[in-house]
Amino acid sequence: MTALTIARVNLLRMLRDRTGLFFVFLLPVILIVVLGTIYGGRVAPRLGIVAGDRGPLAMDLEAALRSGDLRLEILEVPTATELRDRVERGVLEVGLVIPTGYDVTLRTGGTATITILGQQASLLSALREGVAAAVAEQSARIRAARLAAQRGDATFDTALITAGDIQGTLPGVSVTVATAGERLFPESAGAFTLGAQSQLILFMFLTSMTAATQLILTRQLGVSRRMLSTPTSVATILAGETLGRFAVAMVQGLFIVVLSAAVFGVDWGDTIAAGLLIVAFALVGTGVAMVIGSFANNADQAGTVGVFAGMVLGALGGAMVPIEVFGEPLRTIAYITPHAWAIAGLREVAMRGGGVAQVLPQLGVLTALGVVLLALGAWGLRRALTRG
Repeated sequence: MTALTIARVNLLRMLRDRTGLFFVFLLPVILIVVLGTIYGGRVAPRLGIVAGDRGPLAMDLEAALRSGDLRLEILEVPTATELRDRVERGVLEVGLVIPTGYDVTLRTGGTATITILGQQASLLSALREGVAAAVAEQSARIRAARLAAQRGDATFDTALITAGDIQGTLPGVSVTVATAGERLFPESAGAFTLGAQSQLILFMFLTSMTAATQLILTRQLGVSRRMLSTPTSVATILAGETLGRFAVAMVQGLFIVVLSAAVFGVDWGDTIAAGLLIVAFALVGTGVAMVIGSFANNADQAGTVGVFAGMVLGALGGAMVPIEVFGEPLRTIAYITPHAWAIAGLREVAMRGGGVAQVLPQLGVLTALGVVLLALGAWGLRRALTRG
């Protein structure tokens, strides 16, 4: 029996586990979509409009909101009740209700009440004020048109057009927006880049933890000892089990990379640099799996503890929440985990155009850690196989 045969058996064992397939192939995709939505999937805030009137004034207000300075994604909502529900659930950031008879009321000198809905967050308050400003601008034009019509200078419609032309020439307040300090994420970062990078690292590590339990079962069931009764050497078994864990980690990683690039358009940057980072982190995951699989004696407990440890390290290392939003000293503490080093390297390559030279520190740390863990795991497994 060769080392490649042993590795192949380990990989097939993972692929035949139907429950495991959900966590390996489906759950990462779901989380990439979720994180992409939170940290970049939605470019503009969403404004829902209930248009109870489709007259010229109502349409003019909607057009002003679409073409104004606010970058809004405007959606039509059928009823005010549904609009309120969507705003309360956070599906929409702001809601606007244009009442029935809006045009007629304003043209005949009445008062039309427009309802603006939004949650009480500072950002959303600013959005509500922006929407209110667009309403106020139209209100000013309508008042000027009413006055001109009452004085007999022009019809309401003619005066409204003139008021709009004049309003556009009046000096306003010029606001310049500048970013203080460095941006958390470069403008070139894709919507799903952060999610893909973090889930790549998180699930490569978690899948390696799962592979560790298979090694424990192999020892407990006596499979390894039966292999020793054949002409298979201890070195071959060690190599095969190590390659098996490495293959599992790489399959997980390559799946996320290929899928995210093909489906979500994620740009991973320099292929060689990104590939070396993934291989280096796979070595870390393989090393941890070998250590746990060699020294632990209870597969269930090792699986539970391993997954819990993987989630804690992932959270601390920026694989659940972007490390860029961490404050000090947490951002510095994060680098006690291999996750933070791997994510930092992927950020450099994908978002800043870095190559192998720029990620040598991350590669060095991950490779050194992987080699140490692999050596410890191989020693532990050899000891477990050869002791009487």
